[in-house]
Amino acid sequence: MIPGERILVVEDDPLLGRLLEVHLGREGFLVTLNATGAGVLEQVTALRPRLLILDLMLPAAHGLEILRGLRRDPLHRSLPVLILTALGAEADRIRGLELGGDDYMTKPFSPAELTARVRARLRTAPAAAAEVSAGALRLDLRARTAVLAGRPLELSDTEFRLLAFLMQTPGEAHTRREIVEAVWSPQHFITDRAVDVTLRRLRTRLGGSEEAPGWITAVRGVGYRFDPPG
Repeated sequence: MIPGERILVVEDDPLLGRLLEVHLGREGFLVTLNATGAGVLEQVTALRPRLLILDLMLPAAHGLEILRGLRRDPLHRSLPVLILTALGAEADRIRGLELGGDDYMTKPFSPAELTARVRARLRTAPAAAAEVSAGALRLDLRARTAVLAGRPLELSDTEFRLLAFLMQTPGEAHTRREIVEAVWSPQHFITDRAVDVTLRRLRTRLGGSEEAPGWITAVRGVGYRFDPPG
């Protein structure tokens, strides 16, 4: 058993949610319930669960949209997700797994089997990275703090997420659309101009400019890439 691991359960059926809470709790897991699908990404950020059990048909959001948002987020894309749904058609299973689900179970289900799958997934899933660093630049992904050469950087949440996304793929150019999908909430309409403005502000905070880009380089006709000095 892996006691003390927190699991976020997103399930709109109150009886089923309570069943999962009680059964997983007896096995030593800490369970938090979300009964609507609203605010899941914010809950993941605040609670940092080790695994998410996700229904698909939810009142406030479709589970696949939640999953897509997680996999776009550089801070949460490695979170293990077990899809638990009444949608059992092969096309539904394939879609859920293609979008980043790690496991897929259909209702009705065996609580004992679900617990076994949770344990197996937690044994094989790597712990989420707590820090991203490059040279003198360090990001604490849990505390949401950034330090450059021993100096704290005052970054907005968007700037922090953007920097984390770019730092995880050094030397790789990303289009503005890729950056929007990874950093901003899917429901927000973000123009290329807004991306450029945010990148310019982030460059300034890192000590660079158009003439001396420093850590972030504009790639003509493509977008931007992270190029740590040295």
